[in-house]
Amino acid sequence: MANEKADHFLSCASTMHDGLRIQKCAMQLRVYPDRAYGTFTDTWYCKHRHCPICQWRKRLKWRSRMHQLLDSTPEALSGKWVALTLTLRNCHVSDLKDTINEMNGAFRRLSNRAFWKANVLGGIKFVEIDQGASDFQSAHPHFHCLIQVRPSMHQGNNYVTEERWAEEWQGCLKAHFIPRVRARRLTGKDDELRHKILKCVSYPMKPRLHAPHRGWFLSMAEQIKDVNLIQPFGQIRGWFSDLKHQEDCELKRHRNDVRLEQKPTTFQWEAFQGSYQKD
Repeated sequence: MANEKADHFLSCASTMHDGLRIQKCAMQLRVYPDRAYGTFTDTWYCKHRHCPICQWRKRLKWRSRMHQLLDSTPEALSGKWVALTLTLRNCHVSDLKDTINEMNGAFRRLSNRAFWKANVLGGIKFVEIDQGASDFQSAHPHFHCLIQVRPSMHQGNNYVTEERWAEEWQGCLKAHFIPRVRARRLTGKDDELRHKILKCVSYPMKPRLHAPHRGWFLSMAEQIKDVNLIQPFGQIRGWFSDLKHQEDCELKRHRNDVRLEQKPTTFQWEAFQGSYQKD
């Protein structure tokens, strides 16, 4: 998968640097022994948004951040959650950026509506983009939202049906059609609810088996170059900001000392064998 995407980028002179960057991702591992905290590994990651390895790491990072939030904020795990998917009709891939901008505008209008302000406490909005199933020059952008709501919106007087969500989203899109919307209440306690919340966080970043068609992929990559694909909002955003100040600085300092004092064991990725080999 990484090689497929790298080859797509390498096929075009203007994106060749993107392909080379992905090709070099995680090619070498440096393993440091550490008696205090356990052996740890360093490597260079390209941090390219279309790199499957870095996308996998991003998925783990957001799962980890959500784990931390649920551990450190009791009201988060005891709260009420809804998984909301907002869609619209497919667009041509060359119109993708404008379409996502229109969707973001519609989402802002949705969040300013009275029913939302009264009942939605916060959440995370993920942008996912699929290739059109019947028209391979089309794109299907949609939002996956994990929102925390007041109990009365989850199950009570202020409960919002999928039909109501669709009508509200239609109005915010200013569309002449009723868009497909899915709203699902997350139920359960403790570990069961935690599992469902984490699944909602990781689903929009799910791995793909194969890269899309080259022309479509390159056009899509250009269109979303400056698009923010993940946006926490409301009190969830505040909770995530608090987590950043709770990072373990002692562990970071300790590992920096280990890097200076210890000689690592290095491993090189061998594509032919499909594994890391010791240098």
